[in-house]
Amino acid sequence: MSNRAESVKPSHFDCPLVRDEMLPEFKAVRADSASFAKLPHVRQLLETCEANCEPVEQLPRLTYSLYQLYERTGNRRKYDNAQRKKRTSAASAALLAIFRDEQRWIDILQDLVWSICEETCWVPPEHIKHNPIDLFSSETAFMLAEIEHLLGDQLDEAVRRRIRAELKVRILDPYLANEYGWSDGHNNWTGVCERSVGSTFLYLEQDSDRMARAINRVLEGLSKFVERAFLADGGSSEGIGYWQYGLINTVNFSALLRERTGGEVNFLAHDKFKKIALYPLAVQTGPESFYSVSDSAGGASFAPGMIARLAERTDVDGILALINKHTANVGPDRFPHAIRSVLWWDGKLHQPPRIDDYLLPDTGVARIVDERHNVVLIAKAGHNNENHNQNDVGSFALYVGGEPMICDPGPGLYDKEYFGPNRYENPLCGSYGHSVPRIAGRVQPPGEEYGGRIAAFDIKPATKTIGIEFAGAYGIADLTELSRTITLATGSGDTGEIVLEDRYVFTGQPLPVEEAFTTWAPVSVGHDGTAVIHGTDCQLELRIVEPDNAQFEVEDLSVAEKGSGGSTATLRRLACRLTTGGESFKLKLLVTN
Repeated sequence: MSNRAESVKPSHFDCPLVRDEMLPEFKAVRADSASFAKLPHVRQLLETCEANCEPVEQLPRLTYSLYQLYERTGNRRKYDNAQRKKRTSAASAALLAIFRDEQRWIDILQDLVWSICEETCWVPPEHIKHNPIDLFSSETAFMLAEIEHLLGDQLDEAVRRRIRAELKVRILDPYLANEYGWSDGHNNWTGVCERSVGSTFLYLEQDSDRMARAINRVLEGLSKFVERAFLADGGSSEGIGYWQYGLINTVNFSALLRERTGGEVNFLAHDKFKKIALYPLAVQTGPESFYSVSDSAGGASFAPGMIARLAERTDVDGILALINKHTANVGPDRFPHAIRSVLWWDGKLHQPPRIDDYLLPDTGVARIVDERHNVVLIAKAGHNNENHNQNDVGSFALYVGGEPMICDPGPGLYDKEYFGPNRYENPLCGSYGHSVPRIAGRVQPPGEEYGGRIAAFDIKPATKTIGIEFAGAYGIADLTELSRTITLATGSGDTGEIVLEDRYVFTGQPLPVEEAFTTWAPVSVGHDGTAVIHGTDCQLELRIVEPDNAQFEVEDLSVAEKGSGGSTATLRRLACRLTTGGESFKLKLLVTN
C-alpha cells in the first residue's frame, strides 16, 4: 500500500521544497486575499482573530515561578493557559496578516513569534520529565513552520532565520537523535506529535537523507496509531475529543505529504480510515452532545476543514453533517486548523446527523434510540485499561433531547493528582462515580484484565435491547456471572419507558450488592422505591420493580470539573442497597415531559 512507511524511499524527498507545492489551495488566497476575507465564514474567523489577538506586552509572562507552580501545587492550568494564549494571539495575527493588508498585524505577529522563540522551553511542566518533544512543543513547531512558509517575504529575514534555527534545535535534531514513547501508536499523542514533527520536516528540512529518515519514522508511527489507537471497528476508547485531536493532526500531515510526493504517498488511503471517520456518528447523543466516555467531555466541536478533507479522502460523505451550527468551530486557537477551514471548507453548514441505533462491537459501545420520545441510550463494555481510562465497564448514559439524565460524568480537572497514583479515588475516574454496581463493597479495579463485552444488540419494531456481560470487571472469584440488560420500549404511549435488569450469579451465598446511577441533575427520592431526576425540560422517574422492598438514597459527590475551569460541581449518586439475597435487580425508568 502506498501509505505504508516501508514504501517511502529517500528519492521521494530529495528535492528542495517548492513554495505552494504543499498547500496548493493557498495560491488562490495569495492571488486575491481580499475576496476570501469577504466570505461569511472567513469574515467571522477574522472577527474572532481580532478579539483574540493581543500584543505580546499585554500577555501574561511565562515566568519561572509560573512554570514551577505545577510541581509545587499540582496546578497546570495557569502556565498552560498563558502558553496557549500567546500561541492563539500569534495564530490570530498571522491570519489577519494574510487576509488584511496591514503592517500592524505583521508587527504584532513578529513580536509574538520572537517571544515564542525566546521561551526557555516549549514543553509544559506536566510533560517535561518524560517528553523532550511533546504535544505542545510539536504543535508550536508546526505552527511556526507553516507561518514562515506561507507568509514568506512578509516576515523579516531575521525572524525567518530565528524560526528555522529554533525548530532545528528544539524539534528536528532531537527527533532524529532520540526515541519517543509516544511513537508506539496507542493514543492521540502519536497522531499529534508524529504529524506535527513530520509537517515541520516537510516545510524546513533541505537534506534529503534526513528528510527520508524522518518521514519514514513518522509514517511508521502513524501506521501504529491507526492500528492501535483505534479498534477494528474504527472506534476510539479515548472518546470524541481525543478522536479529533489525534486525527485532525494526522489529516493535515497526510495532505501535506500527498502534495509533497505528487500523490504517491497517500496515508488516508488506509482502509481503516473509513471506519475511523464514522466514529463521531456512533457516539452522538443529541444535536450538540456526544458520549462523554473516558476523559472526553460531552460537548464537541469540529474543525470544518479537517472534516471536509476527511470526508473527501475517505468517501464518507455522512460526516459532513458534523459541520453544522452546533458543532462547527472556525476559531484561531490553532493556526494550521484555522487556515485549512478557509482552504478546505466551502462555508456551508449542514443539518445535524440523524441519531440511530449503532453498535461498535470491538470498542464495546452500543447505542439505541427511541425517536418518538427523543431518548438516546448508550452503554459500554470494554476494559479498565483504556486510553484516558476510567473504570466504567457496564456503565450507561441516558439522554433526553440531548440532556444527560443518567450520565457518564466525563473528565475531571487536569492537574497533577488527576493523573497520579490516586486517580481512581476520584469518583469521575473510578467506578464509584459511574452507573455500575458495587459488589460486596468493592468497586471495579483498574487493569486490562478487568473487562466485559456486549453480549446482545437486538433491534425489534417495538423494543430495542443492549446486553452486557461484565462479571470480569470486578475480579471477584465468587461472582461467576453479572449481566445487564437494558431495553427501550419504543412502541409505548406518551411516556418513554426503559427497563434495566441486572442478574448476579455467585458460587456460594449471594454477596451484598449496591446498585448506583449517577446524574448532574437534581434528584428527589420517595419512600416507595422511587426517585425522580429533574431535567431542564423533562423528568426521569426510576421505579424499583425487583426486589420489592428496596429503596433509593442519594449521595452528593463534590468534584472539580475540567470544563468549568476547576470549579466544584455536584455529581449525584443515586444508590440502592439490596437487603435480601436475591439474584437480580430490576428497574423501570419513565421519561415524562
